[in-house]
Amino acid sequence: MQTVNFTACLAVRDVTETLDFYEGLGFTVGRESVAEDHAIHLIFNGDTMAFMIQPADSVREFIPQTAAELGASGYFYLNAPDFDGAVARIRDKVEVLKEDSDGGFRMLYFRDPNGYAMALSAPVV
Repeated sequence: MQTVNFTACLAVRDVTETLDFYEGLGFTVGRESVAEDHAIHLIFNGDTMAFMIQPADSVREFIPQTAAELGASGYFYLNAPDFDGAVARIRDKVEVLKEDSDGGFRMLYFRDPNGYAMALSAPVV
């Protein structure tokens, strides 16, 4: 497994629904928690961990000050080296929010079951 320097951990309403959603889009998901005392599940983009998910109730118990509600102040970008193939694979399975090219990148923004705005992203070739 390859890790990255920054990884988001998203609070989710329903772990199974969220894992099923990302697995249905072609990502690899960890069905078993990687933590012993609370649920944390990994989602992979190829061999690289893309981000983690955790039940919202568990987040509130773990560090109560950090998650009164679901939410984040940004978009989450998932590297898609085969951008056209990735878009074709997920387009009919997601609510597309926007398609854009900016700053030398192509992006397809979509909403996940928890309301997070996710984006497939790849450099313009």
